Amino acid sequence: MRFRRLLGLGLLLIPFGLSACHTPTKEAEPSESFRAALDEVMLRQPKANKVKADDLDRRREPVVLNLSLDDCIELAMSHNRTILFDRLAAEVAAANVVGARSPLDFRISANIGYNRSERPVNNSFPGDSRARDITAVTNYGINATMPFETGTTVTIGGAFVRNDSNSPFQRFEFFPEATVSVRQHLLNGFGFVPNLGNVWIAENDRTIADWQVSVSRNNQAYAVAIAYWNLVEAQNELELFREESSLAAEALKLAQNRLDAGIGTRLEVLTQQAALRNSEVSIITSRNNRDNRRDELLHAIHPDLVIGYALFRDYAVDIIPTTNPDISRSTGDDPVVLEEVKAALRRRPEIMQARKRIENAGISVRMGEYGLLPTLDLVGEFGVNGSGKDFEDSLDSWDDFENLKYGFNLEFGVPLQNRAARSTLTRAEIGRRNALLSARETETGIIIEVAGAVRGIRSAREAVAASDAAFKAQDETWGAAKERESADLATPFEVQQALKDRTAARINQSKARIGLQRARLTLMKATGEMGR
Repeated sequence: MRFRRLLGLGLLLIPFGLSACHTPTKEAEPSESFRAALDEVMLRQPKANKVKADDLDRRREPVVLNLSLDDCIELAMSHNRTILFDRLAAEVAAANVVGARSPLDFRISANIGYNRSERPVNNSFPGDSRARDITAVTNYGINATMPFETGTTVTIGGAFVRNDSNSPFQRFEFFPEATVSVRQHLLNGFGFVPNLGNVWIAENDRTIADWQVSVSRNNQAYAVAIAYWNLVEAQNELELFREESSLAAEALKLAQNRLDAGIGTRLEVLTQQAALRNSEVSIITSRNNRDNRRDELLHAIHPDLVIGYALFRDYAVDIIPTTNPDISRSTGDDPVVLEEVKAALRRRPEIMQARKRIENAGISVRMGEYGLLPTLDLVGEFGVNGSGKDFEDSLDSWDDFENLKYGFNLEFGVPLQNRAARSTLTRAEIGRRNALLSARETETGIIIEVAGAVRGIRSAREAVAASDAAFKAQDETWGAAKERESADLATPFEVQQALKDRTAARINQSKARIGLQRARLTLMKATGEMGR
């Protein structure tokens, strides 16, 4: 009965224990990171735009951020998570270098022990009155091992043994000892390559990891810049559709006035109403596209700001880009592919990474070749022993070098099949070929990327010139259509179609100019300049 009561009480307490271990959602909210992100971004804003996190619960207006392209890239370099992950990987690679040196660590060990044995005395000699043979051994020891980069290992040891026995034949009780032994690998394991190869590889991996941060900085700066200009393009498109809607509303009002005055038709009014509704649909679609582009840029520059969507009901952000497309260089000499390729091969960290991977593969091959050698070790040892009935006598004996032990051994071994070493060497040779092919593929990819970027700039410049001419022609066409309408020589539908064509031409003009910005950014990314 008592056991059942305890069991029932335990089952009753389980839900309370689980609820005590549960952390409330409110306490787990990452609001601190959001607050820090908001405070940091607000440092770049004018006073009129500054907002505190404590005010967002009551705020209904969106948070307005005036950001230049440089602001966005600078924020991304500190907070983009891809870059942060690569920095952590670089720290891990640095820790691996420390771990790779562990076989060369100076090591100290100590031991202490006590053993006692007792047994009956079955055969005794005259005068031996012992009933049991008792022996107690107490030992102390300390050893220091010092490995060297040449494959040499020096071991220094000291030991002290006390042997207590009731045997009449026991002459000495204390035994001090000191030894020095040296082991030198002469074939397998000799030299710097087998002993420092893993250290060299780890150091190269750390360099590769550091360069990977540069790769991510280049890629992410490019991604941020593209997201920035995507937002600019979406906002320009939205503004043009709003302008078109405003003009369509004026045209509808004019058509209604003409109908009321008896000089217009109901068809004209319906045509303008349809045009106005179509422009409203375009505004809705464009606004949604603008919001998506804004969130993409927000996530790229400071992901912690996105947390506000989960913390505040009416949280919203408006990013106002302050960098305008630079059309001053829409004409001029096109970049030369050969010169840009040379610059890319000098700057791109991927090329440096490929070289280090080839170097690592070569080190692995050399280490694997050592593994095929037989083992031949030279071992030398020198020791001094002491013994005495008393402790002081044993030390005197040890100091006088009365008992010496020295010599050397040659230890030779041949693995008859040595499958592990042969397999390691084969994998290393394949790894070297793979590293060479990867380096060539990286180089080829960079050349193609640079060539495409150069062609992209040439094409973008031509698109800017063509879009400017197209907009000029459509603007004149729209003006002429309005004049014809005023003289009753053109229908409202023709005017509305001319307006839509003009809006489309302005959108194409905006896209072409931003496309030129993207083309320049693509070349900068291809040559490795974006992350600098």
